[in-house]
Amino acid sequence: MPAKVFKVAEARASFSRLLARAREGEEIVVAKGAEPQARIVPPAEPEQREAAPLAHLSLPDDLFDREDSEQVAIDAGDWGDTLGIWRGPPKAS
Repeated sequence: MPAKVFKVAEARASFSRLLARAREGEEIVVAKGAEPQARIVPPAEPEQREAAPLAHLSLPDDLFDREDSEQVAIDAGDWGDTLGIWRGPPKAS
């Protein structure tokens, strides 16, 4: 189907109607004089995406079972300057 050409003033006056026509599949050309300025084309079909691309992956059941001594110290509010572990707010000197 050949594109329908509209002058700028025409296109401005009926822009929403032109958008509806493009959505229906028609290609619209907006021209200034005889020179095309823009095209309004139908939207591209959305690409189909896999619903859950990582659903086939699973985490091991024991992922969080191992006790991490550094994390235990952080959770307890301890900070060691040598280990870089939190031990509460800094003491005033």
